[in-house]
Amino acid sequence: MPEVIVINGPPGVGKSSVTAQLRTLVPGTVAISGAQLRAFAPPDARAHLGGGATYRVAGALASAFMQLGAKRVLFEYEFLRASHLAYFRDALTVSAELHVFTLWAPLECLVERSGGQPDARPSGLTLVDSHREMATNLSQLGQIVETDRLSAAEVARHIHERLPHS
Repeated sequence: MPEVIVINGPPGVGKSSVTAQLRTLVPGTVAISGAQLRAFAPPDARAHLGGGATYRVAGALASAFMQLGAKRVLFEYEFLRASHLAYFRDALTVSAELHVFTLWAPLECLVERSGGQPDARPSGLTLVDSHREMATNLSQLGQIVETDRLSAAEVARHIHERLPHS
């Protein structure tokens, strides 16, 4: 059965780097970036497409790749709350195992990685706002992986080893 792996976390935690490493562990893995998908939408996407458009589009795109034969699809993005995961899950039209991993690091570490500039992100939230909201919902955001002392390759290996087939 194909699998979908969500790589979640606040800005600067290493989602893109970990996804790039995970992609190399299973041949034919497809990786989808939520930030790149968001760039396709107009700034007022919510008004025209409804809430959760990026999550819904990602679920539909993951389904399309699995229909084409992909055995593993990665999606990296910020899921601040369980309702964001529901948008994604509800848009999956193909039967697949869904695994959610939230990469996590202390706020101070993320601010330091950002060069001390926790400015507003494309979502309109600052790094601090994203981290705080996600922190209140961590128990609903899948398996938590602490990243502050690990390289992207180590985090990817750790996630890969936690998957049922590994």
